[in-house]
Amino acid sequence: MRKYSEEQLQSWARHVRQARLSKLSQKYPFLLVGLPFLIAVVGGSLVLLPSQETKYEVRDKHIQSMPIEKMKANKRKFDIQEEYFRMQTRGDWSAEWEPKRVERPPEDEPVFDRQGPR
Repeated sequence: MRKYSEEQLQSWARHVRQARLSKLSQKYPFLLVGLPFLIAVVGGSLVLLPSQETKYEVRDKHIQSMPIEKMKANKRKFDIQEEYFRMQTRGDWSAEWEPKRVERPPEDEPVFDRQGPR
């Protein structure tokens, strides 16, 4: 009977485990791909849940500590024209920019202005 060295036996055992794992992964791909993914998603949500709760609790305490009159005083009315001029002076828009209509194919033109079927 032939004697095998310890390294040969470990190598053989490693190959056997890899072969079994390969066979299992081909037969049940969910075990190697789907299950770890689901565990990561559920585990991540459970880990992040306390930090999200803390974030919202702090925000709620801050809002509850402010009087309603102060919140209403800080709120400014929205005016579209004022916003337009403010964006222009801030430099959000380039000086060369002009609104242009994109040309549409004739079949995409609005149908409500046609005088019946053509």
